[in-house]
Amino acid sequence: MRGAKGGEDLTDVARGPLNTGGLYGERTGWHLPGYPDRSWPAVGSPAERPLAPGVTWYRTGFRLDLPKGQDTPAGLRFGGDVPPAYRVVIYLNGWNIGQYGGDIGPQKEFPLPAGLLREHGDNTLALAVTAKEQTGAGPGPVSLFAYSTVRGGVPVSGVPAPGYDPRR
Repeated sequence: MRGAKGGEDLTDVARGPLNTGGLYGERTGWHLPGYPDRSWPAVGSPAERPLAPGVTWYRTGFRLDLPKGQDTPAGLRFGGDVPPAYRVVIYLNGWNIGQYGGDIGPQKEFPLPAGLLREHGDNTLALAVTAKEQTGAGPGPVSLFAYSTVRGGVPVSGVPAPGYDPRR
């Protein structure tokens, strides 16, 4: 752990110093939209592969086009048991939105905040999974879901934040 990249002169002033914890992947932008991850091996779900001690990163992209004129809050759900052998830091479009793990609480659903979630566009989800010991499988299955859909709602503007920039 080395702290936020840039130290006092942050490279990501939009998200600020509390968005990262100093993981190598955070310092190199693995959690940011636009990171060139095409050379990473494809994995259907973190639950499909055993984890060795250390940090394993997963990334995926998804497109949403939620109904207009309606309020459709969305969330991320972890299924299955919550083993204490690992923790998962969850990033939506580069924003740290929470942690999942058996030794930090029973929470298995995480809201994807309007403004950070692009309700009509492309999104990036990144998971930094830290395993404390050898595990039979990673967390999961992981899925998106809608809490509900109701008419009305208040339009929420997207929160501007930079994507991956290899020069930083």
